[in-house]
Amino acid sequence: MSSDHEAVCRARTVNHVAISVSDLRRSKEWYCRTFGLTVIQESDESVLLGFGESMLVLRPGPNPGTISHFMLGIDGYVAPELAARLKAEHLDPQEDSDSFHVRDPDGLDVQVGDRMLGLSGFVENGFQMK
Repeated sequence: MSSDHEAVCRARTVNHVAISVSDLRRSKEWYCRTFGLTVIQESDESVLLGFGESMLVLRPGPNPGTISHFMLGIDGYVAPELAARLKAEHLDPQEDSDSFHVRDPDGLDVQVGDRMLGLSGFVENGFQMK
């Protein structure tokens, strides 16, 4: 097991989990009704649902009911530093908006970035639109 000084970066939160769904509207309504999630953002391509300090991202996809990726949130996100650490571990980081994507040993897409990415302002406001 790794200790803190051996970790490439220290995950503090699960910022979001993204799942593929067959019917965006139906899934949005089900997650909101069943778990009390709040709509943060909605379009024809995706729905972001807030809870706690995390999000559930719903997107139509070819494999409904599967996790497309999840994002681990870290404190002190500095893109060049994180990229260098990920590259040093031969993880081939793919840059995204204030984050990077890498693949786990089984090929699952793992995103890592600032723990408040996409949540800043919403968490503090109880996921209510300002």
